[in-house]
Amino acid sequence: MLSSVLLVATTVNAGNLCRDLFVVLAAAYCAGVLSTRIGLPAILGEITAGVLVGPSVFGFVHPTISLSSLAEIGVIILLAEVGMEMDLAAMRKLGNTAVGVAILGVAIPMSSGFIAGRVMNESVNTSLFIGAALAATSIGITARVFGDAKLLASTEARIVLGAAVADDVLGLVILTIISRIVDRGSINAASVLSTLGIAIAFLAIAIIIAITIVPKIFSFVATSQRHHVSLGVMGLAVVFAFSAAAHAAHLAPIIGAFVGGIALGRTHHRERISRDFRAVGSIVVPIFFIQIGIDTRLSDFGNAHVIALALVLTAVAVMGKLLAGLGSIRTAGDSLLVGIGMIPRGEVGLIFAAAGVTAGVFHQDLYAVIVLVVLVTTVITPPLLRWRLSYSDSSTRSIAPTDADIAAEPVGGWIRIRDGEISLGAIPPDSLILRLALEAALHSTSSQPSKELLDWLNQHRTTPILWDSESTQLFLDVLARGTARSWKFLEATNILERALPQLAQAIERRRHDATELDPTQSLRFPTMETIRSKVARPTIEDCALLIAALLCDVSDSTIDRSLVDGL
Repeated sequence: MLSSVLLVATTVNAGNLCRDLFVVLAAAYCAGVLSTRIGLPAILGEITAGVLVGPSVFGFVHPTISLSSLAEIGVIILLAEVGMEMDLAAMRKLGNTAVGVAILGVAIPMSSGFIAGRVMNESVNTSLFIGAALAATSIGITARVFGDAKLLASTEARIVLGAAVADDVLGLVILTIISRIVDRGSINAASVLSTLGIAIAFLAIAIIIAITIVPKIFSFVATSQRHHVSLGVMGLAVVFAFSAAAHAAHLAPIIGAFVGGIALGRTHHRERISRDFRAVGSIVVPIFFIQIGIDTRLSDFGNAHVIALALVLTAVAVMGKLLAGLGSIRTAGDSLLVGIGMIPRGEVGLIFAAAGVTAGVFHQDLYAVIVLVVLVTTVITPPLLRWRLSYSDSSTRSIAPTDADIAAEPVGGWIRIRDGEISLGAIPPDSLILRLALEAALHSTSSQPSKELLDWLNQHRTTPILWDSESTQLFLDVLARGTARSWKFLEATNILERALPQLAQAIERRRHDATELDPTQSLRFPTMETIRSKVARPTIEDCALLIAALLCDVSDSTIDRSLVDGL
């Protein structure tokens, strides 16, 4: 990849590149905004825009080495952002259910996709890549639908989102192994084992470096630097270094980018680096999706073989993930809802399709088939999820007692911290929903909410909540000491929208990337954070300045920061 970038620098016509970038970025912006407004994922609009501006329709932009190189960088940035959102501690607590769903979600589509490819007279290598492309799951699409339904704290959402993360990790390892096998040109036990060994060794060494050395380097740099810009630059350097190391080990560079993202996510400056990455990603990531559309020829969809293969693989893709939902059958969740949530391939499937083209095993017709499968699974998932959610009311499984059944607050309080988890001391009355949610939000800055707490809040997700003086004080404490994790907790449990609907709407307006589960920037309030460091624990009588700063942040108003620093 790096060599291709150097090639671009010496051969590309600067004027043509500027023209192409103008067309591509303008089309990506317009298509993304339009898609979001009509309730579709932004990537669908970007791919469609690529088809329109590409050779298939208007012919404004044609495939070039320069755009391909920028698209590859976009994929690397995208995987780094995914890695930064990876919570290794939470992964260890996913339990057997999410891992079981993830394994089924990879094994069934992978094997059935391989068989389908062989039945359709595709080569062994091509069939392997088909299976790998069908094994992916897009976490962004499903997360957005669950979020819109205010069910991110539900059992099903936690299983699906946890399984999707594990699914992506397994899928990336499989992609690496298959790519290495295809490069060697043969498939045998020794080749598979050696490739698997190299992949595991690289991941083990790289992750150890990522979680032990990289955070220390950034801590040193942060204490010795004068300008914060260098942290973002260093973050990009770390990602490219890990990507280059993966390439040197004959693995996919995106594996290295993913690990590099994990490393950056472990630093104390994750949010600052994440903002810089989003600025870069907002430019190069859409180029990747536009490039998918540019490379797609509409004439391919008129081919009977393409249509037949697309129908077969779409059926395989959907059924494989639905069967993966059986991995949650022993839980209180809806296994069909879990299976539906695993269906969309989204950006991950497109990455796998592009890898198949790079490896030389996907011809143009098959590339069009995979793109079509990705688009169909991405489009059908939101309505299917909404349909199932209308028949799946988790509150009917509630075992919470009424207020009359509660004697008194247990010794130690309703909310307790045990082994880094925020748990319930007993099942509280529903009148305490707001107070306990705000108390848990304070603790979530350093602890994870337990399954029991999330289930209790989800069971009461439609229960009316009322403010009292104690809840008001706790909210002020969240303003004073909470972090983005606190706001994320309140948003995911549907507390924020019920308690402060105007604030929830303002936060939603701050979001610009429709494919991202939790844009950290939308849950950070820089003016308020600057002021609160100079204020002791606020009270109802002296909270005006803090609340004014919050309103300033959520309304995107500007303020002279020197005035704030001078307080």
